[in-house]
Amino acid sequence: MNNRKFLTVMAVFDAETQMKLAEIQEHLISNISDGTQTMGIPFHLTLGSYPADELEAVIEQIKNVGETAKPFEISLNRYNNFGNKVFFLEPEITDELIKLRKSFECDYANGFDWVPHATLFCGEVDEVIKAGKIAPDIAFPLKTRIEGIELGEFFPPEKKFSITFKE
Repeated sequence: MNNRKFLTVMAVFDAETQMKLAEIQEHLISNISDGTQTMGIPFHLTLGSYPADELEAVIEQIKNVGETAKPFEISLNRYNNFGNKVFFLEPEITDELIKLRKSFECDYANGFDWVPHATLFCGEVDEVIKAGKIAPDIAFPLKTRIEGIELGEFFPPEKKFSITFKE
């Protein structure tokens, strides 16, 4: 990741899922360490990232998408990790999620391929391995809803804009 400020477009889960994921994250943090994950932002699936100087254009893009986007169901299917550095929940890839992603396909912040995930914990290899061992058993698939989009600026994290999809 570069050191410049950047914008991130996030598909945000419903309130019930936010609480459930916060409980899982708190369990991990209290039994491992504080980790290095970004706190103070909603649990989400990242859709894209942009240079910070494109703020107004990205807000307009979100508004345009929000005019027709509807909330949609999605399942979080299992725990997974990236190289034992990031512990996350892996979602089902649905047509609705792909359509939403296609509206925000810029990957400015890190240039990695898009792999949708809901981060729960980041840390050293041994910490992330432990997270996988002590993560609470939950009934998979965990059904959730994507209910809107939030735009954040990083780092430090700052909410810039959000919309809630209309039924």
